[in-house]
Parts: sequence; C-alpha cells; structure tokens
Amino acid sequence: MKRLMGRLCAAGVLTVAAAHAACGAAPTQPSAPPATPAPAANLAGEWRGIADDSSGPGSITLQVTQSGGNLSGTVVMTVTGTAITGRGTLAGTLTGSTMRFMITIPAGGFDAPYASCNVSVSGDGRATATSITAKYSGTNSCSGPVTGGDMNLSKL
Repeated sequence: MKRLMGRLCAAGVLTVAAAHAACGAAPTQPSAPPATPAPAANLAGEWRGIADDSSGPGSITLQVTQSGGNLSGTVVMTVTGTAITGRGTLAGTLTGSTMRFMITIPAGGFDAPYASCNVSVSGDGRATATSITAKYSGTNSCSGPVTGGDMNLSKL
C-alpha cells in the first residue's frame, strides 16, 4: 500500500509538472526597461506673477534653482494694496510637467507688525519652461488656514 501511494504521488507530481510545462510555463523573457519620463522643463531663473487665496490677492516672485527634478529657491510675496511683504524659501520637485512644492515664510520673514507670523503652504500644478499654474493650501500662524490658493507665474 505504501508503494502504491508513493507511485501515485510521484505520478501526480509528474502530471502537475507536465501540465505546468504544457500551459506555457516557458522561461520568462526579460521585459523591456521602463519608459523614461519626459525630461523636466528648465525652471531655473526668476518667475513673477500673482497668488490669490483666502488671505487675499498678492504678487509673488520666485528665484528658482533646479538640479534635475529637484527645485529650491527664494520667495518674495507682497499682499496687494499693502506694504506687507514676506520673504521665504521654496522647495519642490518637477516630474515631467507636474510640479509639487512647499513655500515657507518663517517668523521674521514678514515686515513689522507681522514679524512674528510664519506661513507654510504646499501645492501642485503644471509647469512649462515659460509658465507655472498651481493650486495650494496651508497655514498662517497669525490668521489660520490658507485655503483656495491659485498661483500663476511667468518666467522672466
């Protein structure tokens, strides 16, 4: 009985192996390398435009440095109709035409009487070699949430 069971098991294993080979279990072919994403646009340089959010409209200037898909730089923004100016930093990435970013204006980055305030917003949008359009949101330590942000910039 043991010998019969052993033979049946061996026959079963051979049957499974044969079926596996017959069903197309041929050695796999190496797959093609993944497609290389389109090169990112060159965003390095100065950008100017408008930003409008729950805090109100304003002008914004970015000085962008780019290394591959990594972005960094400085930001100067002014609230329209006021002398309120904030100075901070930009950090982000660019993949194809998709830009993801964070703008931070630390305490001391705003002129008096708002020098104790800090702002951090993040967002994403579309960037080309000549324009950036983006949506953003974040927080302002003095006035609360920053919502509904739209930014439109042109390269100088």
